[in-house]
Amino acid sequence: LDIEQAVKYGKKVLEPGMLAETNQGILYVDEINLLDDHVVDVLLDAAASGVSTVEREGISFSHPSRFILTGTMNPEEGELRPQLLDRIAIHVEVKALENIDERVEITTLRNKFENSPEKFRKKYESENSALKKQIINAQKLMKDTIIPDRMVLLVCKMCKELDVEGHRPETMILKTAAALAALDKKTELTHNHIKKAGELILPFRIRSLPYGEETANDEMIDRLID
Repeated sequence: LDIEQAVKYGKKVLEPGMLAETNQGILYVDEINLLDDHVVDVLLDAAASGVSTVEREGISFSHPSRFILTGTMNPEEGELRPQLLDRIAIHVEVKALENIDERVEITTLRNKFENSPEKFRKKYESENSALKKQIINAQKLMKDTIIPDRMVLLVCKMCKELDVEGHRPETMILKTAAALAALDKKTELTHNHIKKAGELILPFRIRSLPYGEETANDEMIDRLID
């Protein structure tokens, strides 16, 4: 509620909230697994409908809220609610590097950035521009991407074999594979694109492991594709 408007003019006016400001953008949530239940419910409603409805102080107001939801979490601090887990397509596990040379490189780069952020940005400006151009070109190419029927059948068989929850994973894998293909400047999906997409989407949704509990996820997906 806009307090200034309320105090000065006696009007009940709502200020744009976070879900209004993030419309057509990216909403990043740190420690997403620690969100209060009522906040998760609001996020799920907005993510599903693309609209956020605010009802407060006798005011009812709706506004568009379409966004890409991203989050980070430490699994040791608690699990993600199943409803929210189902809405987030891609999961990436981040681990500390074991290689000493790589750790030294990361530490050195971080120190350089801290000492001179502008100089650091300029040094990698050309690489960032090239990556940006690659992504923009991929976005344009995606509308021409062909998803063969045999790939749809393959993805559906994989999800059935792995006993994944619901039907969203099939769509998520095909969309992710199409994006990977476009990034590779390809207009048709390959088994490799399906494999990479599967490794990002399936591991967190598998309810049963057909090759034993110790089977690595990437190895398991390789076998299914073969």
